[in-house]
Amino acid sequence: MTTSRRGVGSTGGAALRGAEARSILLKLPKARAAPQAYNYHVANTLTYPPITPLAGIHVWTERLEHIAGQPLEFCPDFPAITRRFEAWWAHELIDRPIFIAAANTNPGRPINRRLELLENPQAWLAAKLADLRQTHRVGDALPHVRVDFGPVLLGGMLGGKTEFGADTTWTHSFIHDDWSNAPDWTLRPDNQLWVLLRQLLRLAAKDAKGRYLVCTPDLGGSADVLLNLRGSAPLCLDTVEQPERVRGALEAIYPAWRRAFTEMNRIPLESGAGVIHWLGLWSNRPYMIPACDFSFMIGPAEFRRLCWPDIARQAATVGRAVFHLDGPGAARHVDALLEVPDIQAIQFTPGTGTPSALAWVDMFRKIQEHGRSMLVICPADEVLSLCDALRPEGLAILIVDALTPEALDELFAGFEKKFLNGKGSMP
Repeated sequence: MTTSRRGVGSTGGAALRGAEARSILLKLPKARAAPQAYNYHVANTLTYPPITPLAGIHVWTERLEHIAGQPLEFCPDFPAITRRFEAWWAHELIDRPIFIAAANTNPGRPINRRLELLENPQAWLAAKLADLRQTHRVGDALPHVRVDFGPVLLGGMLGGKTEFGADTTWTHSFIHDDWSNAPDWTLRPDNQLWVLLRQLLRLAAKDAKGRYLVCTPDLGGSADVLLNLRGSAPLCLDTVEQPERVRGALEAIYPAWRRAFTEMNRIPLESGAGVIHWLGLWSNRPYMIPACDFSFMIGPAEFRRLCWPDIARQAATVGRAVFHLDGPGAARHVDALLEVPDIQAIQFTPGTGTPSALAWVDMFRKIQEHGRSMLVICPADEVLSLCDALRPEGLAILIVDALTPEALDELFAGFEKKFLNGKGSMP
């Protein structure tokens, strides 16, 4: 499935678990407010640095709208699915909520990131196409080839040492306590990952036009880039002891993120291929997935002061965003996220050890009441109950359980019948 983003990569042995990191923060004195040294835009009571529009974004929108109206070789119903997604972005409903699920039709041949083939582009693409043909998609799941390097790619492109494992990557921390060896946060033209990213995007885009979609890698939120390059415990301490350094680094990462995001959209769209991101959502205009998994280690005050401005700035740069809210620890920040005007939707992952989506119905209702759409990673056995508990407008369900194609078809049939019969509830 497209959703194998995460979690945040290794920090080279320096990482602490969230509870340990938070215990450190509780023992430290209150941080003084960071000085307002920048020119900020104001959104409600919070602020973010100014932006300039992305060059070409209106042309990208025109191309996405054109692509949305054409069937794909691997998805003849693509135009109908794109209309359903556009209704979801608008917090509306055409016939039923979004339903995204897929199954491997040949479990004896596992589908994974194909990281071992990245330096052999033709073999990589051949394996990805075999994965595509081997995938049984259900509902609104979209056919795609994902250019995937594992989580938080931007950290490696900004100078972190990236270690490749069997099906994931780790970026090792290296920034000293005084930040004297911090990178300059510039994307170097000769960075191996940056070169390979663009090469694979061009290769996939050329093959994808009219057939399937190009799915982009996870760049990672700016705070998660810092988490990887500084280490979790040191970065937690920095939010209290030297917050200006953290804030300055988050601002400095923005141009690199912007450049990478631009290329990830420009390259496929100039070849006539449609673009989606790791959650598998279609949009008739460019969108992005802001994230801050680091947020589970810090409290609301630190999040608002340090992380919120960067999240709001990225979302405003693109104008359409779905925030990746990862687990119970991150859920405490939902009120701050609802203050970001350019976040139209929130995706929630219940988290390891707390897989139930139904336990979070009150939060989902709050999000819907604030006029935001919801994408919920939901256990298969909770899908129909969740639909009973929430408004169908602006609701999307993503199934990541490893079910057989037959089981997924049966689940979707029950889901579709519920709404085609007019039984979708409106609490």
